[in-house]
Amino acid sequence: MMKAAGWDLDAAAHTIDPLVVYAKRARKKYAFESHIRQKMFCGFQEESFSANTGNLNVSCESFFHQYLAVRAMDPLDILSQSPYSIFGKFCRSKYLMVVHSKMENAFFGNLDQRNYVTSGGHPRTPFYQAFLKLAKSIWLLHMLAYSFDPKVRVFQVKGGSEFSEVYMESVVKNLTLDEEEEKPGVGLMVMPGFMVGGSVIQAQVYLSGVKSSK
Repeated sequence: MMKAAGWDLDAAAHTIDPLVVYAKRARKKYAFESHIRQKMFCGFQEESFSANTGNLNVSCESFFHQYLAVRAMDPLDILSQSPYSIFGKFCRSKYLMVVHSKMENAFFGNLDQRNYVTSGGHPRTPFYQAFLKLAKSIWLLHMLAYSFDPKVRVFQVKGGSEFSEVYMESVVKNLTLDEEEEKPGVGLMVMPGFMVGGSVIQAQVYLSGVKSSK
C-alpha cells in the first residue's frame, strides 16, 4: 500500500534507522516489520499491555481463561460486543500508534478510520480488519505469557549489538560470514525474544550489511 500511495520506500526505511546497511534492496522490508513490531510490543511487560487500565493484579488462571476465550473468536466480533473492553482499548491505542495520520491520509485520502477509532469505534474496513488480526495475535501472546508462573519475560535487542547465536536468530538464512572479521552487528530487531523459565526463544534480527549465499 505504501508503494501504491507513492511513498519513497527507500527514504522511509532510512528514516526508521539510517545506520542499517542492506545487502539487498528487498531486505528493506525488515525496517518496516521492525518498526511495526516495536510499536505493537511496546508495553508487553505490563499486565495492562498499554491499555491504560491501572494495576490489574490478574491471576495466571484468569489470563489463561482470557486466552482461551479470545482465541476462538473473530476480533471484530469481540469488539462489536465490547468496544470499550481491555482488548478494545488495546486495539485502539495500538492502531493510533502504528498507523500515523500522514500514512492513513496517503493510503485513503482522508482520516475517516482514524477519526472513527479515536471516537471509540472500530471500523469494518478491510484495512482495519487486517490490523485486528495482527493485534489479536500479539494480544493472545501476551495473555499466554502471563499465564505462566513465573511469567514469560520479553527481551529486546538494540541496533548495533553484537550478534549472539544463543539469544538471536537471523531473519536472513544462509549467511556468508568471514571468520577473520568481527562478529556481525545487529541492524534491526525484527521480533523480540522471550525467556520461558530457563529456556530462550530467540529474538529475530536483521544483521547489517551481511550477505547470504542466496
